[in-house]
Amino acid sequence: MLEQTDRELIDDILSSTNDILLKKSNLKKLQQIKNKATNGKDKECFCASVRRKVWLKDFRQWYEGVIG
Repeated sequence: MLEQTDRELIDDILSSTNDILLKKSNLKKLQQIKNKATNGKDKECFCASVRRKVWLKDFRQWYEGVIG
């Protein structure tokens, strides 16, 4: 499950403006947290802005499901 520090980082990033939120470095942080929590191996590269938006939408759905 998610640690408190992970949840705080996620909430901080998700509350950012779109230009900060969609930065590759921030999405990589979210990806690492999700991979750790799910024991997954998501290897999205976030090269295309469209893929970043789609991945972020899926991440939000996953995160909302986790925190209930």
